[in-house]
Amino acid sequence: MPAVKGKAWWRWGLVLLLAASSSVQAQDWAYRVRPGDTLWDVAGLHLKPSIPWQRLQEHNRIANPYQLAPGSTLQIPLAWLDRQPARAKVVAVRGDATSRSAAGRDAPVTAGMSLGSGAVLKTSPDASLSLEFADGSRLLLLDDSELLLDRLTRFGRSGMADTRLRLQRGRIGNEVRRLRGPAANFVVDTPSASSAVRGTQFRVEAREGRTHAEVLEGRVAVNARNQRGTVLRHGFGAVVVPGQATIAPVALLPAPDLSRIAPLTQSVRPELAWPEVPGAHGYRVQVSDHPRFDSLRVDLEVEAPRAQLPALDAGRYAIRVRAVDKDGLEGRDAVTALQIDDQPAPPYSIAPAAGSVVRTPEVVLRWTKAPGAVAYDYEVAGAAGFAQPVARARVDDTASIRLPDPLPPGDYAWRIRSIDASAKPGPFGDNLAFTVRPLAEVTAIDTAAATDTREVTFRWQAGQPGQRYRFQMSRTPDFRKTDVDMLVDQAEVTLPRLRSGTWYLRAQTIDVDGFEGPFPAPQQVDVPCRWCRIGAGAGALLILLAL
Repeated sequence: MPAVKGKAWWRWGLVLLLAASSSVQAQDWAYRVRPGDTLWDVAGLHLKPSIPWQRLQEHNRIANPYQLAPGSTLQIPLAWLDRQPARAKVVAVRGDATSRSAAGRDAPVTAGMSLGSGAVLKTSPDASLSLEFADGSRLLLLDDSELLLDRLTRFGRSGMADTRLRLQRGRIGNEVRRLRGPAANFVVDTPSASSAVRGTQFRVEAREGRTHAEVLEGRVAVNARNQRGTVLRHGFGAVVVPGQATIAPVALLPAPDLSRIAPLTQSVRPELAWPEVPGAHGYRVQVSDHPRFDSLRVDLEVEAPRAQLPALDAGRYAIRVRAVDKDGLEGRDAVTALQIDDQPAPPYSIAPAAGSVVRTPEVVLRWTKAPGAVAYDYEVAGAAGFAQPVARARVDDTASIRLPDPLPPGDYAWRIRSIDASAKPGPFGDNLAFTVRPLAEVTAIDTAAATDTREVTFRWQAGQPGQRYRFQMSRTPDFRKTDVDMLVDQAEVTLPRLRSGTWYLRAQTIDVDGFEGPFPAPQQVDVPCRWCRIGAGAGALLILLAL
C-alpha cells in the first residue's frame, strides 16, 4: 500500500479507526493495573462470568497472579468483556415529548426518566429534551423530531460504551466525550447518511431525504450508501443528498458578534440585534434556562440579524445564535448571557385591547393594578413609534386614564409600566396596537327637501371613508314597521315623492368591519297634502269670481 502523504493521513487514519472499532472480536482492551489489584479482582469486575481468571493469566503470560505491578497493563480481549445493556437518562425536558419502549408502551417523557435500547422519542413542536448516555456524552433533541435509541451497550466497568442512534427526522445536537478504548462508539444514522465520532461536538439534521452534519469540535466520519464518504473536521459541515457522487465538506459560517446585546434588560420581550454575518441567509436563535442548553425555551429562525423574543419570566438565560448559509448548514455558535429583571412587573393591559377599534376620538386606557406599584407610566405612539409618542404621562395609583387630547383617526399602539415606592420604573408591558376610527352618530338629517313634488333627497354629515349607512322611514316613532329600509354608501338618500302625512326618519352608521352604530332618536317631518293645497286654491278662486 503506498504511503499516505500530506495532511490526508489523519483522514485515512480516522476512517480506519472508526471502521476497525466495529470489529471488536479481534482486539484487546488495555487495563492499567492499580495498587492492590489481583487477577481475580480484575476478572470479577470486567470479564464475563464464563471466563475464568486463569485465561486472563495465560493470555498475559503472568507467572505469579498474586504480584501485579501497579502501572503495568493487562491485555483483555474485547470478546471476554462483560457486555451489559446501557441506559440513557433524560436530563431535562421542556414541552410535550413521548417515548415508546421496545415493548410498545407509550409514556410522557419526564426529567430523570431512564430509557433503554429500542426506545423511540418524539418531540412536539416547541419541545426539546436532553439525554445523557453511559459514557457521559449528551444529546439535545429539538422540536418536531423522532429519535430511535438503536443500541445502548456498556462493557462492564471499563468505561467503554457503544451508542448507536437513528434520527428518523428532526435535529439533534451532540456533545460526545472523547471515546477511549477500541470498543467505544457513538454513531448517528439518518435515512440518508451515517455519522461516526470518537469525541466531538456536532449537529445532525434529517429532513426531506437530506442530512445536514455540522462539526463544532473534533472530527466526524460521514458516509452514505453509494457515495464516497468524508471526514469532517471542526468548523466544517456537509449536506448529504441521495444520488450525489461525493460528500463535500463546506466551511461553516463564523459565529455572530453578540457583544452589542446588553447583559441586563427589564423588557419581558427582549429585542436582540447583532451585526450581519457575510454569507448568511438567516439565523437561528435559541434561549435556554441551562448554561449547557439542556432544553430550549426559544428556538427561532429569523431572516435578518435581529429577533424579538417571546415573553420570558424574570431570571437568567443563556442565548445562542448562529448563522445559516444558503444550503441550510448552520454555522458556529455565539453564546451570551441575559438577565431579565422585570420588577416591578408591568400591569395587565385591558383596553384598548390588541387589534381593537376605538369608535370615538376620546380614548380611555384601562389596566389592572400591579403588586407593589404606586404609579404608572403610559405611552401612546402613532406612525413615528415610541421614539416620538403622541401622548405620555405618569399617573398616580389608578387603573384608568382618559387621554387629555382627542386622537385623530389612524393606527396607534400603547404600553404601560409600573413605578414602585422607590420611584424605580419596571419594564413596559406588551405594545398593544389599536385603531381610532370614529363612528359618528347621525343626529341631524336635512329635511328641507321633504316637500319637493317630484323626488326627495335627505342628507347628513358623512363619517369616515368606507363607512356605510342604514336609512329608515316609518309612519310611527317606534319603527315597528318600516316603509323605507335602505343601505347606502353615501351620506344621502333620494326617494320618490312622499305621500302626505307625518313621517319619522333615522339613520345609523355602519363601520368598514360591519360594526353597527346606534340609531339616534328619530326626526319628524310633515308632508302636506298636495291635492288639499290645489283644492284650497280652487275654492279661493271661485269665491273671488263670485264677488
